Amino acid sequence: MKLDFDTVYDRRGTNSLKWDFFRERHHSSDELPLWVADMDFRAADPIVKALRDTADKGFFGYTVEKYEDKKIVSDWLLRRHGYAPDPEYIVFAPGVVYALTMAVQAYTEKDDAVMISEPVYYPFSTLVGDNSRRLVRNVLLKDEAGHYSIDFDLFEKQIIDNDVKLYILCSPHNPVGRVWTEDELKKIGDICLSHGVTVLSDEIHADFVYEGSRHIPFASISPEFEEHSVTFTSPSKTFNTAGLQIAEIIAKDRNKRVSVKKLMNRLGYMEIPVMGLAAMRAAYTVCDEWVDALVAYIYENMVFMEGYLSESIPALHMTHPEGTYLPWVDFSALGLSVQELEGLVRDKAKLWLDAGYIFGESGSGYQRFNAACPREVLVRAMEQLKQAVNG
Repeated sequence: MKLDFDTVYDRRGTNSLKWDFFRERHHSSDELPLWVADMDFRAADPIVKALRDTADKGFFGYTVEKYEDKKIVSDWLLRRHGYAPDPEYIVFAPGVVYALTMAVQAYTEKDDAVMISEPVYYPFSTLVGDNSRRLVRNVLLKDEAGHYSIDFDLFEKQIIDNDVKLYILCSPHNPVGRVWTEDELKKIGDICLSHGVTVLSDEIHADFVYEGSRHIPFASISPEFEEHSVTFTSPSKTFNTAGLQIAEIIAKDRNKRVSVKKLMNRLGYMEIPVMGLAAMRAAYTVCDEWVDALVAYIYENMVFMEGYLSESIPALHMTHPEGTYLPWVDFSALGLSVQELEGLVRDKAKLWLDAGYIFGESGSGYQRFNAACPREVLVRAMEQLKQAVNG
């Protein structure tokens, strides 16, 4: 298997959201896009071969998963994270955000409270509001080093005061890069259990965890946690296959599985995409070596970026990454307004990043980067940023 992460590919002209929609997203085409969580690495060879073999057969009709396909997912989770859900617990969906939306609709009623911990992946707040649920914003604590944690007293108080029905857990956390410890996850689970709150655990970044940290699937901690939670996974982040539209909902509770499946069927989603299934099978069975090499490469990128900022742009502080490939950088020491910071990033540094405030008010003054790219691209981005900040 070819393990090449240094080649820079030209992705323009492929209808790539990251590379082909500058004008539509009100950006300049000379900005370097390091925003959306889309890696700039070519897919693993076995995935490409699986897609070619499927295409060569020439049949693209209605496609339904078999028990063996669910077993592939369970085996992957056991091999990589020590968690082996019963394959019958698994329901397929076209994406994690879609699946979370279906869960919010299936498990709550209009005006029910759903809690998130900000700053957090911004589609969470959108999907809650767009579905007429009441959003409860639990703000993470941040120490002087920029390390984030949960204020569990506040966490429980907000659940009680707002009669929260669902908590969306981001694990590992996007964008702050936290990989929650077993003790933290137990505290989350115990509080939610005691107040009848169902945990929706988004674990799409589970495979991007670095030295000193370990991803622990929330449902693996205890039978009670597994019974009162739903886990969301996908090959889309690990293998950069979001365009192939396949993800997994894992629910031990039969009623939760049935209700979300019925809702998806009612909305017209009944079969999975043939190409997505082919890619998933290859990804979860024969690509471990590729993933190991990928994570090692991205970790080196993260280390490089953290060191570069510390040495060459000391006014900026990067939160030390425990997981994900999305560096979270504090620009607040520059003392710029939202508009001035946007001008610095876009007009001077010529970078397209995700502004921190879109992840919640507590993210104001930050920018989220994407380090899942060839080192050459990241070096270029850092040099452009250095010139913009330091002059």
